[in-house]
Amino acid sequence: MRLLVKELSEAKRHNDVIALLEQAILAGQSQPWMYEVLALTMEVAGRPRAQVERVLLSSRDVTPADVHSLLYLAAYLARFERFPQALQCCRQAADLEPNRPEPYGEGLRFAERAKDTLGMAWASIGVLTYCWGPDREQHRQRAEGAVAEVRTAWQKAGDVARLLEFDRALAEARRCDLQIRLEFSGAGDLDLLVEEPTGETCSHDTPYTRGGGVFAHDGHGPQPADCYDEYVCPIAFSGEYKAIVRYGWGQIVGKRARLIVTRAAGTSDEVREVVPISVEAEDQVVRISLKNGRRQRAAEVIPADHRQSGRPVVRPTVLQQLAPGQVAGGQTAPFNIGAQPVGGGVGYQPVIQFFSTGITMTAMATVSGDRRYVRITALPLFSEITDVFTFSFVSGGTGGAGGGQP
Repeated sequence: MRLLVKELSEAKRHNDVIALLEQAILAGQSQPWMYEVLALTMEVAGRPRAQVERVLLSSRDVTPADVHSLLYLAAYLARFERFPQALQCCRQAADLEPNRPEPYGEGLRFAERAKDTLGMAWASIGVLTYCWGPDREQHRQRAEGAVAEVRTAWQKAGDVARLLEFDRALAEARRCDLQIRLEFSGAGDLDLLVEEPTGETCSHDTPYTRGGGVFAHDGHGPQPADCYDEYVCPIAFSGEYKAIVRYGWGQIVGKRARLIVTRAAGTSDEVREVVPISVEAEDQVVRISLKNGRRQRAAEVIPADHRQSGRPVVRPTVLQQLAPGQVAGGQTAPFNIGAQPVGGGVGYQPVIQFFSTGITMTAMATVSGDRRYVRITALPLFSEITDVFTFSFVSGGTGGAGGGQP
């Protein structure tokens, strides 16, 4: 099916693609990718906007219940100005993984476009609570703007009860239980690692932990503005934390640094402590006690490929899904086509290989005995991937289809 749709799309037979996919869906053979392709093809073919929107809304029934798919569907719905439905997808994604910042960042954008005051309140609270990545200042400023707009709307409406509840939630969202910042100067680098009460260590290599820790910034010299590492734990477990300062490379001015520890940041109970650090070859350990942590259970850990704080996760385009393993330049690359049959599907293990394409050349120079001549031997190699074959198969009467490989 994928191969046929790909061939029809390349031939610009859009009406045939639409008819094929509509018949497959009516016959009960629908898969999530079909709705995406069908909506996109209808748009290219100039079908009425209402038809395209109906296909997108129908896709929600077969979209996998994961954050990745829900955010992608939300972006599709937003293209057709279905902002309330896009916001609903973001809220569903946040219910699945409450500690992920992306659903709140995207949800705020859709709520603003939909002029949904309740949606803006929900999303702004989420951004202020969970958005601590590299772009946090930009996202938090936008969230504070939305907060002001929400408060103004409810004040005009005289909704005092809802306003008081919102203010209480804001106070909790703006609080950060623990912040640890390592500052230094010079053309060098120091690394900060934080061992949490649960035994996990938050660092540049492991920027998210089940204790709620986020490694917010990993900096190095010589630019003064970038000479700091920062760890934050907005909602932290009570207990003892270990801040480990490790020498990386280069020259640190005065062989000194400082560790700034802030507890209950953003509240009237905020406590700030500055600890001087002597830069040595061996690790320096500072023990930090936290008594009033708000966390009661472990957080969900964000997968490595989703660490784009506040930004939507990038999914492959429809054509990339239809052509697994093929990228520009005639080279193949690892790629998961994401086939997720609704029922009766079979699993498969993709075999990933790399092929060179283009022109390469090796050369060898030989100097004569009297050093008057140089003989150069050149060996050019011309290689090209001329064709890629795919195949489909049915296994054991299950009715599932699998993809091929080059």
